[in-house]
Amino acid sequence: MTQTLRTALGLAAIAAVVGAAGPASASWLQPHTLQEAVPIADIERSLVAGKSRLVFDFGFSWKQSRSHFLAENGVFNVGFTEGTNFVKEKNNARWDYVRPSISLTWGFSKNLDMFVQVPVVIAAVVNDRMRTDDGSPDPIRSWGLGDMHGGVRFQWMRSRSDDGKFSNSLVSTLDMKFPTGSESPGSYIGGPNNVATIVTGTGSWGWDLSVRFKQQIAVIAVEAGLGFTWNPTASVMYLIEDVENQFNQHLDPGDVVHLDVGFTVQPIQHLAFRADWFLEYRTPTRWGSTVKAFPACKNCAPIADSNGFWMDLRGTLIADFDTHFGLDGYFEYTLGGRRAFLWPLEEISPTRGWTAGGNISYRF
Repeated sequence: MTQTLRTALGLAAIAAVVGAAGPASASWLQPHTLQEAVPIADIERSLVAGKSRLVFDFGFSWKQSRSHFLAENGVFNVGFTEGTNFVKEKNNARWDYVRPSISLTWGFSKNLDMFVQVPVVIAAVVNDRMRTDDGSPDPIRSWGLGDMHGGVRFQWMRSRSDDGKFSNSLVSTLDMKFPTGSESPGSYIGGPNNVATIVTGTGSWGWDLSVRFKQQIAVIAVEAGLGFTWNPTASVMYLIEDVENQFNQHLDPGDVVHLDVGFTVQPIQHLAFRADWFLEYRTPTRWGSTVKAFPACKNCAPIADSNGFWMDLRGTLIADFDTHFGLDGYFEYTLGGRRAFLWPLEEISPTRGWTAGGNISYRF
């Protein structure tokens, strides 16, 4: 009887200790101290995820653009700006790039989060010469993993008024690009693009460093971002023979300075409207054979009209159903400046056209 009583008292003591210690040692999935509550209204939110928060995003975009093919040397040679590099002759082409993606953001601390994005590229291209015997369009279709992105975001400043009508957030972001996409349009054996595929990535690492500021004033939020993207020598355009490396054609995408300004209006708690204006400047893109130099494309020839400014405008509808679930849809159109050459993949050759897409977000 005494032994039984002692055992019962011991178990009760252990349970009391565990119960008392439990709230003080919350797991990383549970709310922590100093964690900012997530508001439903999009205009009130900071630019970081917040301590211990996890955010899952499923994104989808469809870009359609017009490009051209050279008149000489067959169907598959990729073309450049009309009037500068060639004369248009039944070379009008349409590109369709569909990009589903999955993203994960984790709030490492109150002012620091880490993120990763995994995209898939599903693409097709057809021009006036790509026809079957009966005259029907005969496009090239391809799909594969795109270039993954990952990085860190740090919040330097955050303030909120007691009534919730004024708040701001200032962050800097380091975004790293991983060479997981396909950088070759096919094999040159037996002729240009004898085995044809579509480029889905740059084939090299890349880095983007940017800063962003957000200021909320009542039902309006203003955002502005400025950054620099470094695109090192990358894409292998053709590889004739992969043992002796008899011919390597490399593409060196131009580096980019980018600026954007956005305005968000949220007349009701669950619905917001946003407009973004994008201005970018790209340095000249170069291409040529691989050489024993650093950087690898140091002596490559610049592509005419591959540099310059361009502008885009995007409109977005944002629905915040609660603090956990959100949905948005957008439409983006080129206002001017982009030249039509090579593949309409942003990291390599941004081209004129329109993009439609959306994102489903879940936060916990």
